[in-house]
Amino acid sequence: MKCHAYCRSPKTNPSPLQSHNPTIQRHARAFTLIELLVVIAIIAILAALLLPALSIAKEEGKSAKCQSNLHQIGIAVQMYAHDNDDSFYYHLDANNTPEIPNGGRWTRSPRSSVMLPPEDGDAYWGVAYFTELGRAREIFHCPSAKFVDEWREEGLTFPSDFWLSSSYGTHSFLITPYAGGINAPLKLSYFKDPSREIVCQDTAEQKMEGASDSIGLFPSNGSILSQWIGGGPPNRGGLSTLYGNYAFEFEYYRHRKGCNTLWLDGHVSKIKYRGLNVGIDYRYYTGDSPPLTPVPD
Repeated sequence: MKCHAYCRSPKTNPSPLQSHNPTIQRHARAFTLIELLVVIAIIAILAALLLPALSIAKEEGKSAKCQSNLHQIGIAVQMYAHDNDDSFYYHLDANNTPEIPNGGRWTRSPRSSVMLPPEDGDAYWGVAYFTELGRAREIFHCPSAKFVDEWREEGLTFPSDFWLSSSYGTHSFLITPYAGGINAPLKLSYFKDPSREIVCQDTAEQKMEGASDSIGLFPSNGSILSQWIGGGPPNRGGLSTLYGNYAFEFEYYRHRKGCNTLWLDGHVSKIKYRGLNVGIDYRYYTGDSPPLTPVPD
């Protein structure tokens, strides 16, 4: 019989890659174990390189949100002062002395939705500016805050989340003069250089009173934040013992060891951590004389 043109000789069978032999097909598709391990190793190396960068980017986003919060707070406190005799909010205590609220709370407890009045002894200082801020309590929540003053030494056991809308601290020297001979409350005009006067900043303390609870290095003090961390690491003390010896210096320096700070002229900057025995010149709080040491921005 003649073979037509379309006939194929047995020698022209399909190539092994076209074969229906499953064994041959399986060997043609599979990766070797070494190839798989190489791919996994490359992925692991890339992940190790990228994760720190992603973490830094995430923290920079939180810092930007924090600085935006502080800008808005700055506008609110200036609006309040201009409408109230050129002074920040204060009320009179039992001794008829002007003071800034220091209780740290917006409501009496987590179960309550009733806003405390600013003159209440339990109130957070931000309550006084609630209206100027469009009734937005979350503006006082730094997104990097983990712990702030929960008043555990007073026996309170409210959840940490209850306090996190009170994560910016102001200080008493905005109302009460550090130097004698001047009556409280202070006016905005008292502060000769608004660009070097702190209004509020990242803190664990809701209202700072001076050497032991601020990042200012005051006269006759060898370190900062002793109220919160005692003598500092490795043997922590102070209030940190009520929080599992938590490193509270990094509630003041929350943003990659930087403390976001609102100044009286409205600008916001980040003060870099330089050590517990350094801090910043105390005059950035008191405003009674020009600071001698530049702030480490």
